[in-house]
Amino acid sequence: MEIKTWFGRIDLESGKLLCSEDERGREEISVPGPEEARAYPLPQPNLRALAQKTGVFSEEMQYNQHLRDYAVLLVKKKLLQSASAEQDLLMGMQALDGMSQAINLLDERLYEWSRLHRQEIVHGRSLAEGLREDSNMGRLAGAIIDLRESRQAMEEAVSAAVQSLAPNLSALAGPILAARLISRAGSLAHLAWMPSSRLQVMGAEKSLFKHLKGHAPSPKHGIIYRHPAVIGSPRGLRGRAARALAAKLAIAARLDANGAGLSQDLQDALAARLMQIRQKGAQRSRSSG
Repeated sequence: MEIKTWFGRIDLESGKLLCSEDERGREEISVPGPEEARAYPLPQPNLRALAQKTGVFSEEMQYNQHLRDYAVLLVKKKLLQSASAEQDLLMGMQALDGMSQAINLLDERLYEWSRLHRQEIVHGRSLAEGLREDSNMGRLAGAIIDLRESRQAMEEAVSAAVQSLAPNLSALAGPILAARLISRAGSLAHLAWMPSSRLQVMGAEKSLFKHLKGHAPSPKHGIIYRHPAVIGSPRGLRGRAARALAAKLAIAARLDANGAGLSQDLQDALAARLMQIRQKGAQRSRSSG
């Protein structure tokens, strides 16, 4: 009977090595899968003893060292396989959010520091630009400006990546919101499996849990609130607009997850639905007035 091990193939009946690790190359050898493992005789053979018997390794210390090296090689290959374009996008989005948080924190610290020396109230970019040459606060102001420039470059990289990975979602939601939705879901595939109702309240989980406990009204939207279709609608219509947007985003995610090309129909359908919602809202306002 022939079995495959991490150091080569062995004929159990003759006890001979048929093909060694060096002959095949490490990149072709893998850990036996479940089907191969079930094919092993019971009790399973002592691989350490077989390796020494066939002369692959002369001593136990040598076996241990090669086994360790091979285990490290398998881990490296696994990590390389996981470094996909989607994983790069997720990491980039998380880095972008982290940079935004850091900038906000440093902006607040710079403002508090500036109030020790200045009476005028200045916030944001203008404050950092005005203090860049200051002898005390200039280094912090310069770091904030550099971080803003880095965030802009990161945002452009994330936008390009998500438009390549999810063109329909990017066209409908905008690149950064699309990347944030994928990041929240964990992957494009997970997002594609989500019902539109869950996508609609993604990012409002705390409010949703409070609602389920009876302590708050049901949330009408989560992070999709930032979309112009929602935030640009009258307050009383934002829930309907969010529901319509979420329905189209769910379809877009499914198209992208299945490798479909860019569809203009989704954008046209969303625009028509939003127009219908606003017209009905205007009619109700006139009738109630």
